[in-house]
Amino acid sequence: MIKHLLASAALVAALSASAAEVTLWEGSCNLGTSWSESFSIPQSELTVLGNESAVLTFHYTLDPKCTYWQYKPCSDVSGWTPLDVATELGNDYQCISVEAGSSKTDCPLGAKDIAAIKADGLRVQGYGMTVTKVTCETDKTVDENLLWEGECTLSWSSQGAIIPASKLKAGDLLKYTFSTAGSGSQVIVKGADWNDLLGSAKIAQKDIATGSAIVGVTQEMLDNCGANINVQGEGGCVLTKVERAGSFDPAGVVAYGERFCGTNVFTVLPKSATQLAVTFTAAVDYAQLMNSSWTDLAATSSSKTNADGTVTYTFGLTADMISAINAKKELIINSNGKLISVNLPSGDDSGIADIVADENVPVEYFNLQGIRVENPENGLYIRRQGNKVSKVIIR
Repeated sequence: MIKHLLASAALVAALSASAAEVTLWEGSCNLGTSWSESFSIPQSELTVLGNESAVLTFHYTLDPKCTYWQYKPCSDVSGWTPLDVATELGNDYQCISVEAGSSKTDCPLGAKDIAAIKADGLRVQGYGMTVTKVTCETDKTVDENLLWEGECTLSWSSQGAIIPASKLKAGDLLKYTFSTAGSGSQVIVKGADWNDLLGSAKIAQKDIATGSAIVGVTQEMLDNCGANINVQGEGGCVLTKVERAGSFDPAGVVAYGERFCGTNVFTVLPKSATQLAVTFTAAVDYAQLMNSSWTDLAATSSSKTNADGTVTYTFGLTADMISAINAKKELIINSNGKLISVNLPSGDDSGIADIVADENVPVEYFNLQGIRVENPENGLYIRRQGNKVSKVIIR
């Protein structure tokens, strides 16, 4: 342990000479005295860490009624696996003590710990402390467009590439990069509540095999994601990076991003909508609007070729079609071409899912894991009212 501490001190000194401080998490989390409280830092905040070594600095206040104070850093997987540093510096229960009267402490991480939290996020428990901030020093150039980086084999049992909603805005283009396509793979964008995220389209095997896929952030996605967006999937595909790659005009957009058809689009359409416009990369032999069971809704359609060579099919909608789509919150675009976007033409987009004015919508609070909190107190929360999402500290 002494050897580890000496190496840690040298690392802190070396970093301090040339590095800038980056805030990974800020709020107010009273860890209490029952080990039942915790907070987490998602993978997307940890991309600034080097791969071989890093030092996290925990800032806190100590409960004067306690006679000892401890914290336990873990990877944020099911079961909250303690990091190696907790074994090396902690007691038999892998709890690391801090000194009486202190207000911050350094937590040195090796390559194995860094890989674990970059893949799964960091979860912190403790005793007798109120943590207010977690920082690190890095000599890496912070790329504001890099939202997540690591190596994640997607599954249905865990949330991958968690990105806080506070980092996103409608109109952002997110590029998801895959190193391995797998077999029979598919990827679905999810909200913090694990539901298929409205305003997004499924990423299928053919899309993954190209090496990357674009997900356009729609207003409907932000209205329904809670505290974060993430991805789940199957087939052995491996995600390595999510980055902001440009922007688009989100007005009236139901879903955005090139996809091979048939494409599952998750949405709830306004009951007042009369048309749905679908744009393809080029002319197609046919285009069908279908429900989630692949039943052709037999919508009437017209097409036009746009100046950039793309082709837009406009489908007429009836109340029965909208009811069929909204019952499952899903529609399918079937064609022999590649989809670019699904839109509500101007005049039909006045209320995706019949949204009412923000000031008339009840305020909802979520913790940083995306779980709704009925009576928030003493901490950092996501506040949502209608279309407006913000971070707030409640004391």
